[in-house]
Amino acid sequence: AVLVEPNPLIADALGRQLGMGKIRYDRQDWAGLEELLQEQGAEGLGYDAIVLGGVEDPARCVAALRAHQVGAAILCLLDRRCVSTTVELLHAGADDVLVKPVVSAEVRARIEVARRRSRGLLSNAVRVGRLTVFLDGRDPEVGGERLRLSQREHAILGVLAAHHRRVVSKEHIYDEVYGLSGADPLDKVIDVYICKLRKKIAEATGGARYIETVYGRGYKFEAPPEHE
Repeated sequence: AVLVEPNPLIADALGRQLGMGKIRYDRQDWAGLEELLQEQGAEGLGYDAIVLGGVEDPARCVAALRAHQVGAAILCLLDRRCVSTTVELLHAGADDVLVKPVVSAEVRARIEVARRRSRGLLSNAVRVGRLTVFLDGRDPEVGGERLRLSQREHAILGVLAAHHRRVVSKEHIYDEVYGLSGADPLDKVIDVYICKLRKKIAEATGGARYIETVYGRGYKFEAPPEHE
């Protein structure tokens, strides 16, 4: 996420809540975010969520983001409850409006809901064959048994599950998992984690292959015929 909040004390408090919710975030002022948007467009932002705190005319900011085709979840934080302002923000394109102070679990949950809606998913659980993949941070399950994954393995499987039966490029997976903080070489890191995921899923499902390589295009997550 990117956090836009000019007051340093409030920004620190909000940052702690995002950190407690295990949300990686960058701090940015609106002028810097707007400049980045003008120079690189929506693709240059690279964030899953934009948290707008004390900005002047937040409805204008939201409308500007949506006018540039920014698809990230937009959460607006108000100093006090105001129905008319909330309605204005939602009409401008905000996904949700919260009143300060906020709690980490609620911020994370609301970001997850917005992302789920954008992907056309009805819940945080995606059933693929014998595998149930949770998009809210829990490890997946095979027949009710927990499949223990590392943080990166879980993140990559979550991307594949959110697009199951569709081909997902290596570049898209990398952007979703690493975002702007990615430092590992793209050519190798995704392949390594896909290999680990295949091995763990195969061990838990009696040798079944759920992740297929579509050469030249990426990977597809789909249940084998015998597990449909």
